[in-house]
Amino acid sequence: AAFRIVSALMLAPGTRLGPYEILAPLGAGGMGEVYRGRDTRLARDVAVKVLLSNFATDPDRLRRFEAEARAVAALNHPNILAIYDIGTHDGSPYIVSELLEGETLRERLTGGPLAVPRAIDFAVQIARGLGAAHDRRITHRDLKPENLFITRDERVKILDFGLAKLADADPGGSSATMAPTGAVYTEPGVVMGSIGYMSPEQVRGQAIDHRSDVFNLGAILFEMISGQRLFRGDSAVETLNAVLKDEPAELSQTGRPIPPGLDRVVRRCLEKTPDARWQTARDLAFALEAFSIASPTVAVAAGLRERPSSRVWSGSRRTWIGLAAGVAVLTALAGVFVAGRNVGSLWTLSFQRLTFARGTIWSARFAPEGRTITYSAAWGGKAVELFSTRPDSPESRSLGIPGADVLAVSSSGEMALLLKPGSVLEWGWKLGTLARAPLGGGAPRESLKGVQLADWGPDGASLAVVRASGTRSRLEFPVGKILYETPRLIGALRISRNGDLIGFAERQPGLGSNWSIGILDANGKRTTLSSGWAGDFIDLAWSAAGNEIWFDTRQGGDDSLHAVSRSGRHRVLARMALPLQLFDVSRDGRALVGRAYWRSGIIGLPPGATKEQDLSWLDASEVDDISYDGRALLITEFGEGGGVGRGSVYFRRLDDSPAVRLGDGQGFALSPDGTRALSLRRTSPPELVLWPTGAGEPIVLKNENMSDYTWADWVPDGKSILFNGTEAGHGARCYVQQLDGGRPRPITPEGTTLMLGQKAISPDGEWAAVMGPDGKASLYPLAGGNPRLIPGLEPGDVPIRWSVDERALFVFRKTESTPKVYLINLTTGQSELWREIIPPDPTGIVNIWGVHVGPDERSYYYSYMQNVSDLYLLEGLK
Repeated sequence: AAFRIVSALMLAPGTRLGPYEILAPLGAGGMGEVYRGRDTRLARDVAVKVLLSNFATDPDRLRRFEAEARAVAALNHPNILAIYDIGTHDGSPYIVSELLEGETLRERLTGGPLAVPRAIDFAVQIARGLGAAHDRRITHRDLKPENLFITRDERVKILDFGLAKLADADPGGSSATMAPTGAVYTEPGVVMGSIGYMSPEQVRGQAIDHRSDVFNLGAILFEMISGQRLFRGDSAVETLNAVLKDEPAELSQTGRPIPPGLDRVVRRCLEKTPDARWQTARDLAFALEAFSIASPTVAVAAGLRERPSSRVWSGSRRTWIGLAAGVAVLTALAGVFVAGRNVGSLWTLSFQRLTFARGTIWSARFAPEGRTITYSAAWGGKAVELFSTRPDSPESRSLGIPGADVLAVSSSGEMALLLKPGSVLEWGWKLGTLARAPLGGGAPRESLKGVQLADWGPDGASLAVVRASGTRSRLEFPVGKILYETPRLIGALRISRNGDLIGFAERQPGLGSNWSIGILDANGKRTTLSSGWAGDFIDLAWSAAGNEIWFDTRQGGDDSLHAVSRSGRHRVLARMALPLQLFDVSRDGRALVGRAYWRSGIIGLPPGATKEQDLSWLDASEVDDISYDGRALLITEFGEGGGVGRGSVYFRRLDDSPAVRLGDGQGFALSPDGTRALSLRRTSPPELVLWPTGAGEPIVLKNENMSDYTWADWVPDGKSILFNGTEAGHGARCYVQQLDGGRPRPITPEGTTLMLGQKAISPDGEWAAVMGPDGKASLYPLAGGNPRLIPGLEPGDVPIRWSVDERALFVFRKTESTPKVYLINLTTGQSELWREIIPPDPTGIVNIWGVHVGPDERSYYYSYMQNVSDLYLLEGLK
């Protein structure tokens, strides 16, 4: 039965729907028409979906539709179509969304089944998008290939959230999923719409929840792999009956080489009873993400077809996506197949979960006998503590040593610990005190202060350490003998199994710099093995044979584990769809890895609000500045949605309108009049860019001698800026630069800089509160001259805003158990607690930064990073 448009609209080009100008029709369906439009305010093309007027005749249905549209607009997930606006035109509701270029999954499937790795990749993306919606208690209810769009860069976007409810007058939802929303087959006798994808509870007209979406996705994944619809009869009744009674066919019956275990994952999606399915889309995503990727040669040998548009990784990581074969991680133990060094050689990876509490794993090491595992973790928002466990027991035992990371365990069973008392929010790169303790626990014996990393030599007596020397990192082996000193940041350190080499990772300080993996010999000769690895963190360990360094690139946009030989030959050790942290490798090749779920976001109390709000935009949001009138935010997205290693700068008004992307880079500060956003573009060399927040062209400030910028702010007159810069032949310091020309002028000594996110300049533009290398802030005159000490500050206190009367500073202090903002009088040094910063869910919060106080001195905003991780034993890497 074909569908028809109830009331044709056919808007002519040039028609205005509020600020949106219709440019051309894009398509039509049973619920309305889609047009290419132009947002005349922001000068960008959008998609405008105009719905039939009969949808607005029922006020209750229209109210529910508007509420649903607003909820979906707040999702802001890279795998969900972004909704910008809703409205009504001549009695017809319309939705304004991002304009996509590509094709629907239905159109892609007209060419036959997808290659298995591509189908898994698409399914993982869909599951991630559904998971984000389900977290907000939004169920799609009408998931099908027509509602899944594949962009030109192979990203899947879920369409038409909420439209099922618009078309549904029945709370049970039985009619909603039968409303077609796109092109469908027109064979005689075949029922149109979504009947073949409905869950049993939808067929029965029962109440549904997010597990119905899981069923829908299972049916779609089956079709992507097999090329055949799972439930299909000669009539609607027969199709619905098959959904209720027929068991799904096995994927292996399609005649294609299917990874063992994948069929079980799909069949669990398709269980008739919701309680028997995957209970969350995130669980399903994790099960699918466990399938590793092999080489293209193996894929060709297996007879799998891949589209020419497959993504590639660039630079030193250029690797074609190939065959995904393996056994999914279903619960605590699972296996995946990964291609071996020789084509056709396969081995099995298995994951055994070792920890079960909710929190953050910070470090983990094997004992010499290879069975006992020592790790540090912060569970349930509590302080970091040291624990011990074994693979044959689900229990962990506290060692009674708080505030410590385990850096290494010697051949004699002695632990090298890094004691780092204080807030977990400073844990990541915080220096500490090196101490030794027995493997079974006991009071640690302190030995060396100012240490960042350490590892035992194979003799079990000598230690290699990395410690700070001013603004430089110093690598010593043994302690006291300097092998290497550098202004770079050293992020990982491991001694080879025979003690002849030290493997380490280093990168330039600052934003957007990349890691390199290198080795040092006994004479301190440095050799770089591999470079260009993005991300804030990196971990490495020597292989069991000792001939390679294995490393991860978590947060770097590449979820693989890698290996590089002593001669510099690189290979992919295992390609994952989820970032893993590599903690340690035993002598028999087993690995300790952390499965982490990272999330960065923004929380704030806007003007007039009575409770905090989540103001995150995509997957890794950071608040950089507040407009001078307090009505807008400057945001940086530095995760997958913003472009890992590149970042995206957004301008967001606090009126519930969507954020506007200004350009690539890292946001710093908004101009006093709000018309420009001062940002960093990570080119080579990096550039300061003034992005217009409205109409206009960007302005690039090129300083040829500057190799790095780490933060910048506007001087209140709007004619000059203050920034941290690293100039050739000098260390980092603060500079003032006029925007109408002239060279940057240094105003602070080397090592004295602004902190990330700091609003440091006084309202009269005469002073800047700047942090010295000792962690104490002083006031430096922008015109030049001697600094003035700030009374009442403690080491680590970060000035974040001057009071309106210029008599006090708002100061952020996160060295205490709970981060706080104090108001400190600049004359007397008297401090007054202004507010405690407590995220709604403190579990896994590993950093809070970028605290901003609004001009009304009541509103505030801050950025947070959350890492919820689990420890796994991984076997099978070769």
